[in-house]
Amino acid sequence: MTSSSPAPIRDLRRASEIVQVLVRHGYGYLLRRDRLGEAAPPVEAVAAAPQAPATAEAAAGRIKRLLEDLGPTFIKLGQIVSTRPDVVPEPVAQALATLQDAAQPLDLASVEAVIHAELGRPAAEVFVVFDPTPIATASIAQVHRARLQTDEGERDVVVKVQRPGIQERMHADLSLLRWLAWVLEGTIEEVSAYSPSTILEHFEAVLREELDFRHELGNLERARDNFAARPDLLVVPEPFRAASSGRVLVMERLDGKKITVAAREPGCDREALVRKVLDTTYKQVFEDGFFHGDPHPGNVLVLGDGRIGMIDYGVWGRLSEAQQDVLIELLVSIAFKSPPTMTRLALRVGQPPPSFDRAAFEAEVGALMDRYVGVRLADVSAGGLIADAVDVIRRHRIKIPPEFAVLSRATATLEGVLRSIDPGFDFQAVALPYVKRLLLRRLDVERLGPEAVALLLGLRAFVTEVPTQIDQLLRDLSTGRFQVSVRPDSLASLETAQRVQGVRQVCAVLAATSFVCAAVTSLDPAPLTAYGAPVAPIVGVALGLLALWWLSLTFLLPHGLRRLHLGALLGRRR
Repeated sequence: MTSSSPAPIRDLRRASEIVQVLVRHGYGYLLRRDRLGEAAPPVEAVAAAPQAPATAEAAAGRIKRLLEDLGPTFIKLGQIVSTRPDVVPEPVAQALATLQDAAQPLDLASVEAVIHAELGRPAAEVFVVFDPTPIATASIAQVHRARLQTDEGERDVVVKVQRPGIQERMHADLSLLRWLAWVLEGTIEEVSAYSPSTILEHFEAVLREELDFRHELGNLERARDNFAARPDLLVVPEPFRAASSGRVLVMERLDGKKITVAAREPGCDREALVRKVLDTTYKQVFEDGFFHGDPHPGNVLVLGDGRIGMIDYGVWGRLSEAQQDVLIELLVSIAFKSPPTMTRLALRVGQPPPSFDRAAFEAEVGALMDRYVGVRLADVSAGGLIADAVDVIRRHRIKIPPEFAVLSRATATLEGVLRSIDPGFDFQAVALPYVKRLLLRRLDVERLGPEAVALLLGLRAFVTEVPTQIDQLLRDLSTGRFQVSVRPDSLASLETAQRVQGVRQVCAVLAATSFVCAAVTSLDPAPLTAYGAPVAPIVGVALGLLALWWLSLTFLLPHGLRRLHLGALLGRRR
């Protein structure tokens, strides 16, 4: 637990509401004073500790219902934590991934008030047509259809409007969560090992982005740029920056059907549809390093012309080139069944605890590969593989970056969608050629950059010149022409340092002795004087000052009477 507690809880009414919900769901026993000490808030009536649920799934379901009752902040927290199966058990992560973020619709006057406040004009002036009936409602925002006048003419758009007061409500909840994380880290050892404060910091960062629609607008623009040359792969809605703000987002409306609905229609080529989605995903992850973090069926559409469209750009993951290379190496290590390589990659991207047992971790990785490698890919569940891999990582308390956690959850979600569309699809037929292209791209000289090209040229010179030089060295050794000489510079430098150190010690002793003698002789009632002044104290002080001068000179001029360096005068050593 940190040395100081977080800021006091600001919204006591909200704290009371949260306590009541905890008690109603049977978690009131967590608030007893004997568990949390004097830091716990007073509770009038605390429910007795409930019986443990019969199964882990039942416990996960109860946690899900608790978060739904606690409101939008906790729902968002649950959704974000569901992408971190390295932090919470898999049953809990699966239950939290199904959290429903629904809310009562806002009245039209409230929606129009937000638009007017954000854009400086009433909705009737901003839009040619504005549908008062929302097409989607959630705790943070709701969405309406509209028509917008642009330079290219009228466009069908959707308008995402943030709920009034939601930011203040979530900030109050975050204050409570910070206090709760502080308490849990100091009272429950198993919880403190997962650092709730660190999870909360990640949650706050994600929540800040979701509450500022300009981040989602930036995600739309970046995704459109990435697929500008490949509109056949993915259609990204066009955002309209001039009609958007931090609390209002206007984007192109995509007319399509959920991918699971389109796949059930007669005449649908399911294999081609799955291949399109996989090609789109591979490009996002391995080429762009910018991928959709929540590709559930409601966010993946099949448009009228058969192309794929994606909506809801609030949660997107980012991968650096180094992280992309790690993923490629990971695929190769799986293909070659190499537990040491898998272990090295896991430690390269993750942060192991101080007590990490590498041998035990590598043994578990080997057992995991024996379970999955060699099995027909059509019989392997990516969700199951990811869940088992993350379980091994969590058991050894390796902290993985949020980007990889988001990717693992997105992969499991997408895998479930694709298997529901075409269970017999041969993923290996699509994956292996793509991995080969990735490996060739990784070795591409143009991608490596000028530094890598210089390194390759240096290696070429090394390979061609070093054998000749080694051969010449062996000839010189055999003929006796090879000589080894010791340069005396280091010995002379060591001798000088010892001499200077001796001078310093002598000067220090002389200065101390001189000042002591001056102090003692100054007490003599009949001192020896010259010109009316006591001789002994003056001589002692003079000798002491001279010794100090020599001592300071050895620090300023450690190498003797040479040029004086400004750095030495300023107190820096050479």
